[in-house]
Amino acid sequence: MALAYQALHRESERRRLLIEELVGTRERLVRAERDTARLAERERLAREIHDTLAQGMSSIVLLLRAARRDLDARPADAERLLAEAERAAADNLAEARAFVRELAPPALAAGSLPAALRRVGDDVAARTATRVRFALSGSPRALPAAYDLALLRVAQGALGNVARHAAAADARVTLTYLDDTVVLDVYDDGRGFDGTGGFGLRAMRERAEELGGTLSVESAPGEGTAVAVTLPLPPEAP
Repeated sequence: MALAYQALHRESERRRLLIEELVGTRERLVRAERDTARLAERERLAREIHDTLAQGMSSIVLLLRAARRDLDARPADAERLLAEAERAAADNLAEARAFVRELAPPALAAGSLPAALRRVGDDVAARTATRVRFALSGSPRALPAAYDLALLRVAQGALGNVARHAAAADARVTLTYLDDTVVLDVYDDGRGFDGTGGFGLRAMRERAEELGGTLSVESAPGEGTAVAVTLPLPPEAP
């Protein structure tokens, strides 16, 4: 009986230790999942801030600098640039409010994706010396909100790089609807670059990959830059 009780005690102790180990492992897993979710959310917020608020503030700064340059010699041009800056500030404020409330971007809430892309190009053309053209290919169709948002943000990021770094004479934005994919191309004939790019390109690539798509970048010094994002259409898309 004594041996039996000792065996039962040892077995009970092993079970207690095993339960404590399992509880500890579960708590560590919960903490790890919480940390992973927090990091993913932080990355998502960083992308949103970079693609919206930071881009908008850059636009406002460029417009105000141009207005100051023209203030004395060309007051009419300066007035037009100030009006553009005021509109950009209003759009940025709306983006900030929508960002806080997790709503769709105002550009998409007010119209279709092609219209939003055209407006992004017009904004860049208004504040730089770059001529931006928009082209639509294929039959437009309704896309999930996540697709509209990703394509708009990629266009904003790519054209933002054009405005700040490319010194391009021409840029072209093309949205193409195919049978099973949607493709967005942004090309400029600017100075180009050699390397992998910074946070902006990484954020664009992550947006595409989150939807099962791909993003490619072709550029070389003096040969312009081409950014293309391809997203597979989901089965439920009409």
